[in-house]
Amino acid sequence: MVNNIYSEQMTLIPPPYRYIIDTCSILSQKADEPHRRSVYSTLWQNIDELVKSSEIVICSEVKDEVEDETLKPWIQQCTVLDVDAGIQQNVVRIVNEHPELLSFTNMKSSGDAFLIATAMKYRIAVITEENKDSPKKIPRICAAYNIPCINVTELAEKEGWSF
Repeated sequence: MVNNIYSEQMTLIPPPYRYIIDTCSILSQKADEPHRRSVYSTLWQNIDELVKSSEIVICSEVKDEVEDETLKPWIQQCTVLDVDAGIQQNVVRIVNEHPELLSFTNMKSSGDAFLIATAMKYRIAVITEENKDSPKKIPRICAAYNIPCINVTELAEKEGWSF
């Protein structure tokens, strides 16, 4: 059994993945949200290009979380990384070390744990709009595992986009 939190990839050519995007960042493009597409169209065109090139990906749990019909076409363009044994092993570790990620009130699995576990496996940054100061939120958990975590505005800065 491998004790390393990063599962080894069995490919000769590494995948182009650089970022994995959270549900709240995906939803931020909606008309009533902070990064609405109608105002930030160039930002979202740039993000769309990263999605098309599989530099931005989603995990299967995030795909299942997005229920908004207007975003389904956008989700369909995304590369979806399915849960495998390595990701599952990372989820177990994350949930054991950070049980606050689990919500027992709605009896749903923690999409956040799967998002972080997938980022661990592929060694990619997480994009989320969650508050960096809350101990129960993605940025704090990512920091505990040295996983880069940025929001949409920080993504634009990191990519050198200016509008």
